[in-house]
Amino acid sequence: MKSGSLKLRLLALAALGISCVLGLAGFGFNWLYKQHVEKFVLTELTMHLDQLLADVALTEAGKVEANPVLSDPRFEQPGGGLYWQIDIPAQRSLRSRSLWDEALVVPTPPKSTDENHAHILALPSGGEIFALEKLIVVSNNANAEKSIVVTLGIDRHRVTNSITEFLQALLWGLAATYIALLATTAAIISLGLRPLQAVKQGIAELRSKSIAFKTDQLPTEILPLAEEINALVAARELQLENARMRASNLAHGLKTPLTVMFAVANDLHATGQVAASENIVLNASQMRDLIDRELTRSRMADGLNSHRANLAQTLERVLKTMRKAPRGDALMWNTMVKSSAIVKMDTVDLMELLGNLLDNARKHAHEIVRISHNGSTLTVEDDGPGVSVEQLPLIFKRGVRLDEKLSGSGIGLAIVSDLAEVYGLTLDTRRSDLGGLAVTVGLPEV
Repeated sequence: MKSGSLKLRLLALAALGISCVLGLAGFGFNWLYKQHVEKFVLTELTMHLDQLLADVALTEAGKVEANPVLSDPRFEQPGGGLYWQIDIPAQRSLRSRSLWDEALVVPTPPKSTDENHAHILALPSGGEIFALEKLIVVSNNANAEKSIVVTLGIDRHRVTNSITEFLQALLWGLAATYIALLATTAAIISLGLRPLQAVKQGIAELRSKSIAFKTDQLPTEILPLAEEINALVAARELQLENARMRASNLAHGLKTPLTVMFAVANDLHATGQVAASENIVLNASQMRDLIDRELTRSRMADGLNSHRANLAQTLERVLKTMRKAPRGDALMWNTMVKSSAIVKMDTVDLMELLGNLLDNARKHAHEIVRISHNGSTLTVEDDGPGVSVEQLPLIFKRGVRLDEKLSGSGIGLAIVSDLAEVYGLTLDTRRSDLGGLAVTVGLPEV
């Protein structure tokens, strides 16, 4: 997947968003579970407190006694994890057997019976407990009263271990959820961007078959894009057509003044002004050649891959014309082209290309012209005198005629070069095994 792809960007944003949401969710769930555990511990300690107070009494002598029988055996086991202690003014504290001979230090005992203190206390032997402290007033039958501070505690590590185990399980669950959400998001993004494949296919069909976008099955969000592309292509075609028409009109408009110039040149020649006549003819001929070439260029298509032409059928049409040209019927035209060969080229442009190549071969061939297509390149060869290695680079230049004995304007192969440039075709020349020139054009089948 490319780094600049829309799919990767959306996936990265989704991954960031999912990470933030799951991070906040994990923090929130852990905090809620911690609150729940602490509340549960306080509830449990309160239950033990009620059981303890049920067996606390104030004797007639004003002494506090406690012989509780609590439901949890951990109170009776030294270091069992559950502890209780009763602090009594002017009397030794009463403690659970689990504290053994140690005493809890309560730094901030409650001042009122309405106060409930819950905080962390240190054990003298090491470790910490989560403790609940409460001020209780006990009385006897003589209505004597005494205030006592009752403390119940549970090993803190039991609470923290529960929270830690939950956090570990939560992290594993969040990781699995993250992977599942990211995979689901990736699938959703792929499905959501699938209509863009239809746009890509539509553009490919537009290039290869000149078929406009079919907008009936596109989503509403992509429909304006397809319509704009169709409109852009239509506007471009119209601009090209208008440009060709203007070029053609201009060229045709210049032909009349050129005809007048040739007539003037003839008149000058008839009156003996030969130098002036030849000068006018030379310049007028150059202008005519330029106009002819520009007319041909204006008829050229845009070189897009949307054009298709049958090579064999087009070649046969051009050969019919060549046989009617001077010496055309006397030559042997050998063709080696498959009847099913289809090339990416406008039919008119292909006729122009073949016409100029075959016409050049006709003018120079002695007896044979060979046209072959191997599926990727088209080669036109003749058995004429050929061209020297030094002259090969010159044959595609406009107005250059290497054989001055033959008639022509010297723009035929220049037009072939123009067409090759428009369509991005390779163009190569060499000496043919027939003895003459061989011109090869990269013209692959589709």
